[in-house]
Amino acid sequence: MKPNPKPGKIEFFNLFNELNISSETLLDIAFESRLIRRRRAIDPTDLLYALCMESSQGTVSHNDLAARIESGAGISVSKVSVWKKINEQCMLFLKKVFELVIHNKFTINSPKPETLSFDRIVVQDSTIIRLPQRLFGDFSGVANGHSKVCNARIQGVYDLVAEQFLFFSVDSYSKVDYVAAPELVLKKGDLTLRDRGYLIADEIQRHIEQGADCIYRHKYKLALLDTENEKPLELLILLKKKPVSTW
Repeated sequence: MKPNPKPGKIEFFNLFNELNISSETLLDIAFESRLIRRRRAIDPTDLLYALCMESSQGTVSHNDLAARIESGAGISVSKVSVWKKINEQCMLFLKKVFELVIHNKFTINSPKPETLSFDRIVVQDSTIIRLPQRLFGDFSGVANGHSKVCNARIQGVYDLVAEQFLFFSVDSYSKVDYVAAPELVLKKGDLTLRDRGYLIADEIQRHIEQGADCIYRHKYKLALLDTENEKPLELLILLKKKPVSTW
């Protein structure tokens, strides 16, 4: 008989319950992802809890995950058993859970957003995670005369229309957003939403050539020029004068 979960684990899964994601749903995703084929010692929800909790605190080892599972579920598992579960199927399981969280987060209390005439609405962003210093040669980071910090940059691409992830990558810290931007595969009819870090003239031109649209967060002191006379455009004035639906 499985012991009662600890309070911290209860609070963690209450967040899923608020999004109408039950333990049974997570178990179904685990079977669909082939993370499990039959019930074993390591429950997929225990593994999910351990991965999320340990990842939020920095570098994670298989031993740390095994200890977290034991403290959260009261079941003793070996680090070898955990190691066998951290595979491609585990990544697929996490990806599907993440997709479901995003989907339910934005649809439970609000109607599905209008997608206008776009085939895909692609959101791209990145985040930075800290890694052990021994990986500095592979991932780079920040260093000065007093300290050295190793970081990696994770790129994520999500399609709001299909409600699924299109791409993930773990890159060197030095591979900044505008360097990663051209790697996004564009399709005619796309709308791309990006932060200011991806904003370069070549990317805007690439969207035009591919028959796609793009929206970027405005860069400070960025000047938009009229294509005919190269004079600065007063964007706010233009938007007030001309309804968006006529663009």
